[in-house]
Amino acid sequence: MSLNILVIRLSSLGDIILTSPTVLNLKIGYPQSRITFLTKPKYRQIVEMFGTVDEIALLPESGNFTGQLSLLKSLEQQNFDIIVDLHSNFRSSVARTVLTAGQKVVYLRNRSARQRIVRFKDFATTESNTHTHTHTIDKYNDCLLQLGLSAPARRPVFEKCNGRILAKPPAVLIAPGAAFENKKWPVEKFAEVAVKLHDFHQAKIIWAATAKDKTPASLREKIPIEKLRVLTDHPLESLASIISQATLTIANDSGIAHLSSAVGTPVISIFGPTHPALGFQPRGLLDIIIQADVSCCPCSLHGDKKCFQKEQYCFTRIEPPEVVEKAGALISVRSKMTKALFVDRDGTVIVDRPFDSDPANIEFENGSIEALKKAAELGFKLIIVTNQSGVARGYFGIDKMKQFNSALEQRLVEHNIKIDAIEYCPHYPTGSVAEYSFRCDCRKPAGGMAEKAALEHNIDLRNSYVIGDKLDDLNFGRVLGAGHFLVLTGQGQENCQRLGEDSDECRNLVCDNLLAAVKKIETLENQYVKK
Repeated sequence: MSLNILVIRLSSLGDIILTSPTVLNLKIGYPQSRITFLTKPKYRQIVEMFGTVDEIALLPESGNFTGQLSLLKSLEQQNFDIIVDLHSNFRSSVARTVLTAGQKVVYLRNRSARQRIVRFKDFATTESNTHTHTHTIDKYNDCLLQLGLSAPARRPVFEKCNGRILAKPPAVLIAPGAAFENKKWPVEKFAEVAVKLHDFHQAKIIWAATAKDKTPASLREKIPIEKLRVLTDHPLESLASIISQATLTIANDSGIAHLSSAVGTPVISIFGPTHPALGFQPRGLLDIIIQADVSCCPCSLHGDKKCFQKEQYCFTRIEPPEVVEKAGALISVRSKMTKALFVDRDGTVIVDRPFDSDPANIEFENGSIEALKKAAELGFKLIIVTNQSGVARGYFGIDKMKQFNSALEQRLVEHNIKIDAIEYCPHYPTGSVAEYSFRCDCRKPAGGMAEKAALEHNIDLRNSYVIGDKLDDLNFGRVLGAGHFLVLTGQGQENCQRLGEDSDECRNLVCDNLLAAVKKIETLENQYVKK
């Protein structure tokens, strides 16, 4: 369905980054849609990195009402079908009121629930109060439910930051800034962490701050010049690229923490006067939050309220050794990370026989055996990811499906191919078997199967690839921030037509079969090595 969609989020940095999965979900739900994103000029670079936005409309920074009306008059000419207001403030309400559209949906801020957390430290989740721990991304995604769409993307993701070469030895980006002074862990403690990470792990330190944030002298005194890079007011697009190649980021509760998540680099986020329960914590797969247990926290919604205690206990009770220990553990994990090929089963590895659970009928697609061998030689772990709604539909039991997968593994062993895991989703929302008939987080294009494999096998999803014969497989790759290709075996031809045979996506992402896709990946990998 071709639709004209306007998404509104005016500020700030972190909030805009957290809209990226919702915008991706819109593109998945309406693949032929044209999406315009209304924001402020300073955030243009960030929205451009989404990779899912067709046009960016910029609201005048001055707040001039005449200028805003002039912009809205221009936007009205686009005849929007849907307006999605992810800001829900006065200026965004003016925009959605002035502009006409067939459907308008609004992000529910639920400020009263957050105020209860601040005033009464109401962290309990009961049947009547489950929303208090809802992440902002999920609240944004709730808008899509009003449109009848699903929301497979639940983590920030910039499509323009796929694939990266991680620094060796480790590089740690440290961002001591935040929107408000009260949200900043003492800069001297950040500097102490930087020095210890250099001493203990030989880490290169990238110190990214604003001109307002001083750079402690101890950094230049104790870290050799070749191991220290100081960035001041660095452009966001370039900073995102630098972060994407870092081993990890250490930051306050800030926009930079969310930027790190969006490019796939784990972040250690230090929370002081704010609290994760308010819904703005970083949401990357390996992200870590450090917070002191103090009774007065949180003291405000955004961390802008001056501390009333004799000292800011929420920060003074967090010491550098704790941060260094957690950073060291992440460095260790990241140093052992590997890449994986997430490959669809039916129609990609084997011939697709819908809802067939008889192992005797296993037949390999042309070229799939050679492709899996080549992928293994290129250093990829091999993970089969398969939606098996036949279980929920009652066509076969889960044990039967597991037997089929075991037989497939054995057949591959006979060809000297070791599969590292077969991940399956037996769920389907409208199935007939109650145990499996619900909306889950693992059915492709949702990322649950790959995330499970990533945690179990220490896989870097951003350096991995997805190959399958359906648009769900392509979108699965997009949700993960991984490379992705569509094959013309199985249902690939039909799905290619849905993609648009003359589109750039079709030309760049479609391959004849699994072997052709792996050869394309080999070419890409060789290009990364040369870089």
